[in-house]
Amino acid sequence: MNVAEAEKNFASLVDKVYIEGVSVDLECNDKVIARLVPAEPRPPLTVGELKAFLRGLPSLGDDADAFARDVRAIRAQFPAEANPWD
Repeated sequence: MNVAEAEKNFASLVDKVYIEGVSVDLECNDKVIARLVPAEPRPPLTVGELKAFLRGLPSLGDDADAFARDVRAIRAQFPAEANPWD
């Protein structure tokens, strides 16, 4: 994010860093000059928190079958990766 944009939206930027736990690179002339990071790292999600998050997502409804077909078609276009342990 460029410094001018960060300056305009500084309060929401700080909220994003704090609430979402993300880091934001600040750029000037396409060069990273600073990084805004959370003061404390966020603990990883618990299984219960993950389940609650997933339950809160909207269901695919009528689109579920079409989505599954699309995923299978995309996967078929890419060869399986070789086993790195072979």
